Amino acid sequence: MGKTARGGSFQDAVEIFRMMPCVGYLLLAMAKSYKMVYHRPVYENLVSELRSMWPRGEVSDEEHQIISTALRQLNYVIQGYYWCNNALLVIFLSPPFVEILKIAIGQDTPLILPFFYWFPFDPFKRGYYEVILAAQTWHGLITIWFMLCGDLLFCIFLSHITTQFDLLAVRIRRLVYVPLDKQLVHSYPLGEYCQGYAQKHKDMVDTFNDKDWEVRHQRDLSAIVERHRALVRLSGDVEEMFSFALLVNFFNSSIIICFCGFCCVIVEKWNEMVYKSFMTTALSQTWLLCWYGQRLLESSQGLSDALYESGWYKATRKIKSSVLIMLHR
Repeated sequence: MGKTARGGSFQDAVEIFRMMPCVGYLLLAMAKSYKMVYHRPVYENLVSELRSMWPRGEVSDEEHQIISTALRQLNYVIQGYYWCNNALLVIFLSPPFVEILKIAIGQDTPLILPFFYWFPFDPFKRGYYEVILAAQTWHGLITIWFMLCGDLLFCIFLSHITTQFDLLAVRIRRLVYVPLDKQLVHSYPLGEYCQGYAQKHKDMVDTFNDKDWEVRHQRDLSAIVERHRALVRLSGDVEEMFSFALLVNFFNSSIIICFCGFCCVIVEKWNEMVYKSFMTTALSQTWLLCWYGQRLLESSQGLSDALYESGWYKATRKIKSSVLIMLHR
């Protein structure tokens, strides 16, 4: 790049613009893969703890809807982002092999390389070219796959954490049994749940006094607080593992998008797709990270709404105080 920059011509400037997205992507992939190797125990703990939180046994229709929606969205994200990056790989790495096929069938076509490396020798000399092409192809593969692993791990972790927050919100809304009356009619979500709860646990509803309900609610609240603390801790682990990579990601993506836009307009023809696919991948990556980050914020804030929507007004004074403290926190 330094040698190209010293050229001073417009064509040299164009070459720099064509190299910058590749260099930026390489640095970003290194930043993401470094954390995965150096902090492997943290990643393994995230996987094991989130697996242990997964519901076992029978779940309600609302919980099943939350889980199935989250898994379906995650599957679409993984498949879409995976094939988007692999399409970028094919578009970026295939031109040299296409030129080799043209030469094999007798066309007079110059050899090309996927990336602009500087060598102290002629890289297109027979023997050198094959080794350099194999090395550059491998570099492109591991760069994209390292990037893919880092981004998809981030999305998978946040998808599971937000799903656990949503399931916890369902538990909170069902914390207190409220008998149906003029204030709580059966058509309300809480009314539908309490009506089914009364039918399923008729003996408990008929025999429990205020003290019994308080003991039960206190036990359920303790379990909810413990689960919430665990989810907050896991969210902190994800933030610590990915904060630097995300900082580099957003700083780097803004540069990549600018340079790719320049290459799409100035360098490429309308029917060439190399930098257009590069810019599409960078935009989808930025949107994906922002969307899952916003989902985490919304799902964690939804716990306060769930506390307010529960039947706290029918609980004992001690339980109301605990709910009030949780609302403020």
